[in-house]
Amino acid sequence: MELSYTRYRIYRECPWKYKLIFQDGRRIPPTAKSSFGLSLHRALEAWLSGGDDSEDALSRALRAAWRGDGYPDEDAESRWYSKAERALLRFRDEELSRRSRVIALEKEFIWELGPHTVRGMIDRIDQGPDGAYELIDYKTGPSAPTPAQVAADAQLRFYALGARRALGLSPATVTVDCVVAGPRVSAAYDPSGEAALTADASAVADAIERASFSPDTSYCPRCDFRRDCAHSTAVGG
Repeated sequence: MELSYTRYRIYRECPWKYKLIFQDGRRIPPTAKSSFGLSLHRALEAWLSGGDDSEDALSRALRAAWRGDGYPDEDAESRWYSKAERALLRFRDEELSRRSRVIALEKEFIWELGPHTVRGMIDRIDQGPDGAYELIDYKTGPSAPTPAQVAADAQLRFYALGARRALGLSPATVTVDCVVAGPRVSAAYDPSGEAALTADASAVADAIERASFSPDTSYCPRCDFRRDCAHSTAVGG
């Protein structure tokens, strides 16, 4: 079993949702929000790795990365595109003032968990002037988390564990860079929960291999398949 954070998260949301997506091949249609987020992630990666920190280079990166699916009409897409331009220009201003240096973008990690493999991709790893490592995840939503929420963020903890196990890198800090909302919110990384996360990831991988897909109806109100899932308690919601 190869386990990514996405597979882990979806199984923990609802095992039946996992089955629909990864066993039955169901797809979640793109939305304006999902296309916007993917476009910004790709544009940032291209611009940061391109060696040209100019505004023109940033604009070119956004044009090349832009995904036009999921928008209800051209006017809506144009508004989202303008929002992306504003967010990236603000990001560039902050980026040019950072004292840390980028040491990896879209960094993959792979490590063995018993009979399973854990794989992931970290948005960014920086190293500060003091040599300490910082794991950074880009978020493109409209709000920013608190430092306590960042410290407890399951995705960041999954990635920090991967960095330690596969890359031999011990992050001192985990950060959510709120590309749209504005702030960069950081928290000290506490590795004390790694044993519990490792055990839970192993349990999820074992359950998937056993084809244990009992539905968890507590997630129904938030599920993309709530309108047509045989187990949904939120039909029509």
